[in-house]
Amino acid sequence: MKIHILFGMIGFFLLTGCCRTAEKNPRFYDAGVSKELADHRKAEIKNLKYELSFSIPRQKETPIYGDITLRFDLAAAQEVLIDFREERGKIKEVIANGKPVSDVRFENEHIILPASLTAKGANDIQIRFIAGNQSLNRNDEYLYTLLVPDRARTVFPCFEQPNLKAEFTLKLEVPADWKAVSNTYVRSETVAGDRKTVCFAPTEPLSTYLFSFVVGKLERQEYTQDGRTIAAYYRETDPKKIAQLDIVFRQVMASLHWLEEYTGIAYPFAKYDFIVLPGFQFGGMEHTGATLYNDNGIFLSEHPTPDEELNRAELIAHETSHMWFGDLVTMDWFDDVWTKEVFANYFAARIVEPLFPEINHTLNKLKTFNAASLAEDRTLGTNAIRQPLDNLRNAGLIYGQIIYNKAPVMMEKLVDRMGEANFRSGIQEYLKTYSYANATWDDLIRILDGKASEDLATFSDVWVNRKGMPTLNFRIDGQELEVRQSDPYNRGLLWPQRFAVTLCGERDSMLRVNMTDTLVRIQLPFVPSLVLPNTDGRGYGLFVPDESALKWLLAHWWEVKDDTARQSLLMTLYENYLAKHISADDWTNSLLAGLPAEKNALVASTVSGYLAGAMRRVAPAQIAEVEARVYAISRNHPLPSCRVQLLRYFMQNATSQPMVKELYALWQEQSDKRLNQQDYTTLAYELAIRLPAESEQILRTQRARIDDPDRLRQFDFISRAVISDTARLDTLFNSLLVAENRRIEPWTAAVIRYLNHPLREEQSVKYIRPGLEVLEEVQRTGDIFFPKNWASALLGNHLSRPAYEEVVRFLDVHPDYSPLLKNKILQAAYSLYREND
Repeated sequence: MKIHILFGMIGFFLLTGCCRTAEKNPRFYDAGVSKELADHRKAEIKNLKYELSFSIPRQKETPIYGDITLRFDLAAAQEVLIDFREERGKIKEVIANGKPVSDVRFENEHIILPASLTAKGANDIQIRFIAGNQSLNRNDEYLYTLLVPDRARTVFPCFEQPNLKAEFTLKLEVPADWKAVSNTYVRSETVAGDRKTVCFAPTEPLSTYLFSFVVGKLERQEYTQDGRTIAAYYRETDPKKIAQLDIVFRQVMASLHWLEEYTGIAYPFAKYDFIVLPGFQFGGMEHTGATLYNDNGIFLSEHPTPDEELNRAELIAHETSHMWFGDLVTMDWFDDVWTKEVFANYFAARIVEPLFPEINHTLNKLKTFNAASLAEDRTLGTNAIRQPLDNLRNAGLIYGQIIYNKAPVMMEKLVDRMGEANFRSGIQEYLKTYSYANATWDDLIRILDGKASEDLATFSDVWVNRKGMPTLNFRIDGQELEVRQSDPYNRGLLWPQRFAVTLCGERDSMLRVNMTDTLVRIQLPFVPSLVLPNTDGRGYGLFVPDESALKWLLAHWWEVKDDTARQSLLMTLYENYLAKHISADDWTNSLLAGLPAEKNALVASTVSGYLAGAMRRVAPAQIAEVEARVYAISRNHPLPSCRVQLLRYFMQNATSQPMVKELYALWQEQSDKRLNQQDYTTLAYELAIRLPAESEQILRTQRARIDDPDRLRQFDFISRAVISDTARLDTLFNSLLVAENRRIEPWTAAVIRYLNHPLREEQSVKYIRPGLEVLEEVQRTGDIFFPKNWASALLGNHLSRPAYEEVVRFLDVHPDYSPLLKNKILQAAYSLYREND
């Protein structure tokens, strides 16, 4: 109540012009966009429109000049803050309501217009500027914008907050031989000499982070189905990869059709085109009419594995789902950014089911949602699904596996509690109520709660607002099963959930467990010899079987007939191994014993990944033997996808002399046709590190094999990290401490990872401290996933005590370090803490 009264008073003084905004709320003037400023502007600004124009030169070093007109209505004449995260010198002219502003006030990334230059009702602000380069992603032959979550203000002046949606009109002047793509259709295109002017139709109401354009030397291909035409833009030159666009087009169309049918709302934007780009930072980005994809996720190898095909289809369905969930209805503030990601992933999993009828999709969700979420939830850096956010400049740090993958786990449980029909009805009401506007998670829960018999608000509080996961212990007491759920943070929380256990004995049977309390006792139909937990995979947390069940699983997991149960039990074993309930030797031997018998491609993929991680923990005296066994399985396993996946893992982990020799011969002859050019390039990097005397020759040979210009640029960037000259490696690392040298973030992360390769652990400890010291700048200058990727590349391959001590010392001397950023470090350093803490 007091807070509401205070803000009401602030609003009164602002509207009457009796005092400066800062005198009542100095947070308005913070760098970035404070929640207080965003709330105020949302209340005061209506009917926002942007008219943008950019002149884009061919040379990426030449500045890009821009003009913008901001049109909006104000509730009253008042001071207005416009966001622009660039140097003051890049603001060339400001005209406010027809009056030139002679002395532009610019503070903390804001252009500040006094109340004397604004008016109640309509306002027209024109700004001529030089565009910032940070989010323009300029390459020699193409440029693309990527403005999520708060990067639009690095390119042009704007009101940078998701709940001020606006109509965008765009004009681009570009080289005449370049193509231009944006959120809407081209309205006109004129050519004059070697320049071309492209004007786009106005957009639907969009948040600033969804505005986008791409220009450059691109190929274009159209596809029409049932009267709907979409287009793809790309730079790929391999005809076999380009041929895959037919599959991509069909999956886009299938996703659109599914979502239209489920939501009852036709595709809500002017067009659906997509652009496939090399070196793109994310898997994809859901710009309306101009969705961006990373080329490696769309153009697969000639013989893709089931995992790769599923991942591509899920990626396409994910970005298409965003058109309704995120683009049509957008979160009010970025603390609820997870609400768009939970629906994108949850519905993507459902959309791909009819596209892959042969796949066990319950099992696949375990492999994706649960496994990825557990990878962060088990760490000291875990976080709640919903996290507080005081300033938009920190919004990128909210992203992670918890919001992408734990949230869909939660959503499955929510749907289970309220029923599918009620859930669908609630989703349709939510979309219709908030179309082209903004909503919070609480807005949705209120709608869903009205359609459910159970208390969803209480369920939501523990699953959404609280960090961590439960530990569930199982104990047989005669003919009674005791399941005890505990909170690792001792808060006494209960995570309500339902899952199955399998009773083994005179007759195997499945029993449903409903965790309505922290201790549940269930009378059993007989005295079982074993109880196997979570065999339907619907539970979430650390499941700890009793000692006899744990021993049996290690020796027999591959004998479990049901594929879902086998996947879930494998994951249970893995979590218990990480929790140090299982030794490294027992874990490795169990994987080696079971993998040859595995007949399900998705389960085999899981085992292969676990085995790759286990190889680093093998005792030196046993490495040659274990690697020989793994290599033999990669040559002889009955599943082709398992053979190639295991070989890919093996190429990156084998260290024994006989196996390195085998891999060198494989690389020289390129004899395995299941491997693609990228596989052989990766193998060349690994061999260069293992065979330092031959590294230069290996890299020269591999470079000569690459003909695609974009892949050649990538090779030249990354290959610098695998040479043997330590002085040059040090120089390379130091160069990446400068933002300008790490602009292509996936390639930069690869370089950091190779510099900190497991075989270089001793010599690369020196990189940890400076790499952590620059992390705040990496967050400030990079895109949303880059801080975590940087930290993971820096720390993920380290296990030693000296490396652990470097991390601990860094955190000790930075007691006030950003909690969100500290979490990224702790997530990346999980293995270090597990080995040394």
